[in-house]
Amino acid sequence: MVMDISTGEEGRLAALNRMTTALVAPIESLDHILELARISIAPMVAISIVDRSAEIVLAACGANYRRIERSRSIAALSVDMGQSVVIEDVAADPRCANLECSPGGVPVGACLGVPLQTADGYVIGTLLMMDGSPRRFGEREIAMADHLAQLVMSELVSRQPDEVDYLTGALTRKTFRSEVDREYARAQRYDRPATLIFVDIDGFHRVNSAFGAEIADEVLKSVANRAAECLRTTDSLGRLGGEEFGMLLPETMAYEASQCAERLREEVGGLRFRYSGKVISVTASFGIAPFDPRLGSPTQWFAQADIALYESKKAGGNCVSFAALPQTADPVSDEGEATRPLGIH
Repeated sequence: MVMDISTGEEGRLAALNRMTTALVAPIESLDHILELARISIAPMVAISIVDRSAEIVLAACGANYRRIERSRSIAALSVDMGQSVVIEDVAADPRCANLECSPGGVPVGACLGVPLQTADGYVIGTLLMMDGSPRRFGEREIAMADHLAQLVMSELVSRQPDEVDYLTGALTRKTFRSEVDREYARAQRYDRPATLIFVDIDGFHRVNSAFGAEIADEVLKSVANRAAECLRTTDSLGRLGGEEFGMLLPETMAYEASQCAERLREEVGGLRFRYSGKVISVTASFGIAPFDPRLGSPTQWFAQADIALYESKKAGGNCVSFAALPQTADPVSDEGEATRPLGIH
């Protein structure tokens, strides 16, 4: 499917991806913020993030719901508008006509949504305060809600890992390598499947040269966002350098990984970037290396994926290649990674 890119949305999702690791485990301090909001503003309070397709509740008080489609989410109003939303009578407000107004089965009569905004201006979610009946929200309540939303963001930012690429939200190369090292040891010890995928954006340097760093960054963010959306919470995405990414899939057979790679290849090929009246498209190449106990080290596993990626590039790009099964341990030292043949980029 061909899809035009909203550059603001891709940047917002990349900002959200920067915090994904911090959002996996419950954050106890958010409960105190919820309690303050419940006492001072409204009986039902939720702290939500909004991804491409859904509102996902991180913590809630007086409300019992976890996920709502973005197109039906009241919280998404604040994200889409980029500002606070005050709805005094949900039933009478035309903006709520097609939204889910009884999350968790409890009717919402009035609500106040305050954006959760990053330092670089992206709204990743909402602090949503709800009442069961229509009502007005006073100036002091709105000011308090703004302050509490800032506290929520401070808590989220304080848990944002340092080992994340700021532009794309993927792990840094060093951190991703550590994840591969750990997965190699686990798969070797317990005889479990795992697969490593390398992804490289075809012709990226031409895009950068022809259209500049700004559109090149949008391409990087868009591809990284799609890759992250293909993965499970147990998987890892890393930016290996430039336009190359790595995807680590524990408990995944090669054929399952190939399905993921093919799906992502098709999505990337369907992206369209509009710039100065021109439409820009890109493709991506993939190299897949299933874990094999005959691999002598994590470095050799890394090298296998790299070689498979090179085969895709050599074939003209926009395709998926598999690493050959190792026959014996390669003489690749753990001191450094295998040297890629010249001309891949």
